[in-house]
Amino acid sequence: MKDSTLKDKKLSAISRLILLGSWIILSGIIDNEVILPTVKSTLKSLLDIVIASDFITIIASSLVRSLIGFVASLFFAIILGILSSISKFFYNLMIPVLNFLSSVPTMAIIILALIWLHNEVVPMFVGFIMVFPILYETVQTGILNVDKKILEMCKLYRISRWTVIKDIYIPSILINLSMVFTSALSTNLKMVIAGEALSQPKYAIGSYLQMEKMYLNTSGVFAWIIIILFISKVLKYIMESVMQFIRIERWK
Repeated sequence: MKDSTLKDKKLSAISRLILLGSWIILSGIIDNEVILPTVKSTLKSLLDIVIASDFITIIASSLVRSLIGFVASLFFAIILGILSSISKFFYNLMIPVLNFLSSVPTMAIIILALIWLHNEVVPMFVGFIMVFPILYETVQTGILNVDKKILEMCKLYRISRWTVIKDIYIPSILINLSMVFTSALSTNLKMVIAGEALSQPKYAIGSYLQMEKMYLNTSGVFAWIIIILFISKVLKYIMESVMQFIRIERWK
C-alpha cells in the first residue's frame, strides 16, 4: 500500500514538472506576455498580489461568501431531503426544481441573480444554487438507502423514533455527505468566484480576476489562478482531516 502511494506521488510530481517545463518552453516560443506569460512574470505578479495591503481582506471576503452559500445549501438540502424522503408531495415537488437547476446554464443563473440581487449577494446565491442539487440528492440517497430490515427490527423492539433518527438515519446521511463534501465545497468556491467576476463586489477574488483581464494582465490572471488552486488544496486538506477525525472519534 505504501509503495503504491509513493509511486502515485512520484507520478504526480513528474506530471507537475512536465506541465511546468511545457509552460516554460511554450512561453519562450510564443514570446508574448498577453497570450502566455512567463513563469518569472507570473511569480512577480503573484508576489505583488500577496504583499498588497488588501490581500487578506479579498481572500477572507471570498471565503466567507463561499462558506455562507455552502452552509445555506447544506441546511436546505438536509431539511428538504428529509421532507422529500418522508412525503411523496415534497418528493414530487422537488423533481421539477432539480431538473430546472440541472438544465439551466450557469451563466443564465448568474445573469438572473444580477437582475434580482445586490452584487454582494449574487456570488453566494450562485454558489448555493449550483451546490444545492448535489447535497440534496446525497441526503435523500442516505435516507432511502437505510436497510429496511433494520427499520423493521427497530419497530419490532419498539426502539424510540429519536434513537432511530440519531443512530441510523443521521449516520447514513453523514456517511453519504462525507463522500461529496470536498468536491461540493470546491465546486461552491469556483461558482462563488465566477459570480464575483460578474457582480464585482469591492473585495473579491473574482473582481480582481476580472480587473486583470480588463487590463490584459495575463500574468495577474495566472497568479490569481495559482492562489485559487492553493486555497482549494488547503480546503481539501482541512475537510479530509475533519472527516478523518470524525471517523476516528466515531469508532473510539
